[in-house]
Amino acid sequence: MKFRHVIIITAFIFLSAIQITAEEVPLDIETAVSLALRNNLGLKADRIDLETKKRAKQNSWNEFLPSVNLGVGLTHSGGSRTASAATSGSSPLDMSASVTASLPLSAANVYSLQNTKLTYEAEEISLEETEKQLERDVKKTFYNLILLGEKIRLIDQNIETAQKRYEQAKANYENGIVSELTVLSAQVTLENLKPDLEEAEVTYTIAELQFKQVLGLGRDSSLSLEGSIEPETLSLESEILSQEYVSNRLDVQGLLKGIQILKTKRKLTSAEEYTPTLSLSYSFRAGVNDPFRADWGSAGSWSDSSTFGISLSFPIDGFIPGSSSNLKIKEMDDSIEKARLDLTQSMQLAEVEIESIVLRLDKSLRTLKALEQNVLLAQKTYDLTEKQYNAGAVELLDVEEAYDALQEAKLGVLEERYNYLSGLFDLEYALNYRLDI
Repeated sequence: MKFRHVIIITAFIFLSAIQITAEEVPLDIETAVSLALRNNLGLKADRIDLETKKRAKQNSWNEFLPSVNLGVGLTHSGGSRTASAATSGSSPLDMSASVTASLPLSAANVYSLQNTKLTYEAEEISLEETEKQLERDVKKTFYNLILLGEKIRLIDQNIETAQKRYEQAKANYENGIVSELTVLSAQVTLENLKPDLEEAEVTYTIAELQFKQVLGLGRDSSLSLEGSIEPETLSLESEILSQEYVSNRLDVQGLLKGIQILKTKRKLTSAEEYTPTLSLSYSFRAGVNDPFRADWGSAGSWSDSSTFGISLSFPIDGFIPGSSSNLKIKEMDDSIEKARLDLTQSMQLAEVEIESIVLRLDKSLRTLKALEQNVLLAQKTYDLTEKQYNAGAVELLDVEEAYDALQEAKLGVLEERYNYLSGLFDLEYALNYRLDI
């Protein structure tokens, strides 16, 4: 019995270990982007919309299918009956079945096909824009988590140094070297760092949870981020970038496609209001008199009839000034003109956006050079302090404080590198062009 319990416990520990291992998710930037594009729920919903429009495009030929209806009816003829009808024995009951088909044809059918195709293409552009935006946000969040992790590590290190400083001050106070105020000051510094650590950890946890949701991972997954914030420095000219890539932006492409759709809808409306419609129709009816007593197998019990029709109609409302049809066309002309103005404004704003991003990137590079120089100075200070410590001129705590200052300077460089890298991701999205980052 005990042996069985040992086996069960061992198996449980083994399965638990497997589960923990399965929850470990090593994640680099390419894997993160791939997971987001595959699992993001919002993107899946957009792909369903695209599939719906694709199906409509593939079956748009059904514009030329006739409308077909089947009908079955039972009628009763009331009122007085003639003597001949009574003599012949005809019944007031009549059962019939019918089939009717109609097909209207006009120039509008062609423009309707074009409109379905353009609507699908517009949805393609919208989906691609959503994918590019998601890719940009995932990259920025990935490196932001790395940065937050470094901040937590630095605060931990500062707390450790502050704890040692407090213990040293306390020992010096007990030996009569320093005043109680020095001890209290060191304790206040230590206690002030603890909420900072808690705040940093909560910020990281929230950002990680949101990141998992975007990637489609479980909340219990443990992410192991693989990467470093070391962007390539690029030489950028905003004017050249605007000239080459503004028209390549997805929002600009979407507006251009929207203008095409409006023009096609105008042609469709014009065709409906100003061109003739050819209508083809066919109907067939078969019936039986007194269906409850008739011999259904006898041809004499049945009667049938069929009709075929062709007609041509000309709408004239559109030719009347001020009519609803006439106003509808003019409103569509106004919509097209507004869409053109929106396109011009969007291209101008795009140029401003690109120039603004490039200016921020240039400023970030200048800041980065200054911060890197600060790291060199902090490194030199730390090296000198360590030499003095080895010579017995300073205490160990001075070395640790110099090391903390060096680490803080390095974190400043890391933060500015993240700002620069984040700006490059924004520029990629603004240009709809992959940079060599």
